[in-house]
Amino acid sequence: MRQYETMVLLSPELTDETVEEKISGFEKKVTEGGGEVLNVDRWGKKRLAYPIQRQRHGIYFIVTYHSEPVVVADIERDMRIDEETWRYMTVRMDEVLLRKLEKNAKSAAARERESASEGGDGDSQRRPTPASSDNS
Repeated sequence: MRQYETMVLLSPELTDETVEEKISGFEKKVTEGGGEVLNVDRWGKKRLAYPIQRQRHGIYFIVTYHSEPVVVADIERDMRIDEETWRYMTVRMDEVLLRKLEKNAKSAAARERESASEGGDGDSQRRPTPASSDNS
């Protein structure tokens, strides 16, 4: 099984209940196909870079999951014929990308721990240390 990440852009006119139905339908397709949903990131309503169907906003969500390629093709076919799904993009997460993401997450956590141990108020700024001059 491979790991995938799919970003979906929906019409902003959908209710929260309808959006949740779309997300649960997505999750159901993955699990029925023998896959596993790892994470669902609900971005909510965001401004678009350009209008789509005369709308300036859209509803975004991202699903990270393990699945077989056949299941991904089936999900994309369903999104293609759904008029409320404006755009979607699925990316296969390869091993190199997964290692990079893990490394970035670890370094971000380390930076967060470091800033918390330094006081954690967020207002303290690092000041440059003056360069030593050896005028001998």
